[in-house]
Amino acid sequence: MHTENFIDANLYDVETVVLGKKVLIRRLREGDGKFFYDLVAENNSLISEYFPVITSALSTLDGAELYVRKTIISWLKQESFSFGLWDKDKLCLVGYLDISRRMPENIGELRFFTDKNRMGEGIMSDTLSTMIPYFFNQLLLNKITIKASTENFTLPTLARKFGFLREGELRGEIYKQSGDRGDVWVYGLLKNMYK
Repeated sequence: MHTENFIDANLYDVETVVLGKKVLIRRLREGDGKFFYDLVAENNSLISEYFPVITSALSTLDGAELYVRKTIISWLKQESFSFGLWDKDKLCLVGYLDISRRMPENIGELRFFTDKNRMGEGIMSDTLSTMIPYFFNQLLLNKITIKASTENFTLPTLARKFGFLREGELRGEIYKQSGDRGDVWVYGLLKNMYK
């Protein structure tokens, strides 16, 4: 598939910084590799099964900066949009969010994580309440999906809080650290169903 066929001029000027109540949500940019490296290193045991490409790429500082720069290229090609979640008061990186854009359907698959030391503070709730309207109104998506491990009991609650409905289960979708395959639930939110 040639991505240039799906470049949308309406997305040239989307906001790259969005403010939530607790977080500043900003497109990853040059120089963020160090901060992203530290975040992934601190949370490696928590996220490695679900973000194997990121944890592998961010095993070195140079790899982290290269990964960040690749996210910028993906943003410009309108394939995916990657954001750092920054604590508004302390200006430190506390999470990551990425939404890939599947064309021509205009469906986005959302992936995210929060620093394990900041879980339970409402950071992801704040982020999603800020970003869901952004995804529909600025990125012009018709639907957002989230995949969650069937062993992750917090994400389904968060997804339902924002109107996502469970659409099904994909068996053997992920490799677990044990070498076994794991199942995931798929949640979806349609633009015309979002309140």
